[in-house]
Amino acid sequence: MLTDLLVLSNNAQVWNFYHGELEKIEFTPREVLYRALELLSNGEGYALLAHPIAGNARLLRNPFRTLILGKGNRGRGTSITLEQQMAFIVRSLDKMEDIDYGEIPSNTYQDYATVDYELFKTTLESLINE
Repeated sequence: MLTDLLVLSNNAQVWNFYHGELEKIEFTPREVLYRALELLSNGEGYALLAHPIAGNARLLRNPFRTLILGKGNRGRGTSITLEQQMAFIVRSLDKMEDIDYGEIPSNTYQDYATVDYELFKTTLESLINE
């Protein structure tokens, strides 16, 4: 288990799988990104370890979002500046501005949750194998 990671997610599949430091966010993907932006900007040494919009443009509409932040040595290991990381999040939020997540058919939620979960697992495995 990587102890220098913080996972932010609104996906119950991730909540049930990941047993490290985790913040459960029970709202839209925008709230996940706002929380990440808050943590990056508060000076506690967090760093974004994966792009906030993984996958393609269609996945932008995914009502589930999981982000991995690093802290301490893990956070300092990224080559992207804190300002660039925050800009990624702000641009992602701008792209999400017009999405009404309440209009997404509920019968697709399980599929979207699984896609987000699988992207998270792949990213986590990559971080573990670094």
